[in-house]
Amino acid sequence: MTDPPDSETPALADFIGTRDSFLVIRDPQLAKTGSQARAQLRSLPFLTHFNLRHVAHPGIYDNGLRLVEYDLVANETLRENGVEDVEFPLVHYVSQEMLTGELQNEDSTYDEQDVVRRLLRARPTDATYVLVTDTNTPKMPRLTKKPGKSFIDEFECSVADYKGLLKRYLQYNLDSALPLSTTQNLCFHQVSAHHKHAGIEAGSIPDLFDYTRIPADSPAWGPLYYLIREDVNQVLEDYSERIREALRSWTERGPTQKVANSMLDMLELVDFEEDRLDNYRYRHQKDA
Repeated sequence: MTDPPDSETPALADFIGTRDSFLVIRDPQLAKTGSQARAQLRSLPFLTHFNLRHVAHPGIYDNGLRLVEYDLVANETLRENGVEDVEFPLVHYVSQEMLTGELQNEDSTYDEQDVVRRLLRARPTDATYVLVTDTNTPKMPRLTKKPGKSFIDEFECSVADYKGLLKRYLQYNLDSALPLSTTQNLCFHQVSAHHKHAGIEAGSIPDLFDYTRIPADSPAWGPLYYLIREDVNQVLEDYSERIREALRSWTERGPTQKVANSMLDMLELVDFEEDRLDNYRYRHQKDA
């Protein structure tokens, strides 16, 4: 892994430098629950860059905003309906607590051991299966023959740390002004690199969504169109709070309320209409 990665790498396995089709990506963010549960999907923009768009994750992560397009099957659906219709390549978000059944809420107990085992056995030969979890040694104690052993000892696979993969990608492919300590979401780094190249402020997440200043070709406009398409009939008095909560699955920390307010201000300015947003985006930026 000493050579610079190709920005057009067609497969994640090639980027990692392995021939394995079962890949375990460690992201400790998945371990956080309760009020700390946020940014669980921060790795997804990076993974979809490698054309991995079939995704399974808990339904609670899908809270109203997608920074990238993907085809979702909820983990709950896999538990209820089985894995026969799952399409590969597949990205699967499962924390260690979800694997062991230790994670519970008012509605259900998460126990993904059977689902993961069936996916590993049912997937076609060489079909890519990416398990995103919070540990290098995920365990399924009910199904693993040797107590205390990780189930990756039973299946040929490669294990990689998400932060290391992203850091390597950014080093060779993007000139982002955001530090990794601010975010490990590739989407924000892509916007930052775009704005930095345009000569405008790009060093904080709120700067990236200042719609009065950003260029018309900025990727930061994309979430507004998604919100208009998905939520135009659900405008509530607490819409700013709705957007802030929608950002939780993508953003680790920081002033998400400021970003939500910027998005809402622009949506209200254009009356939640896509045509009016187009007009503002291009005419305003042309006159600026």
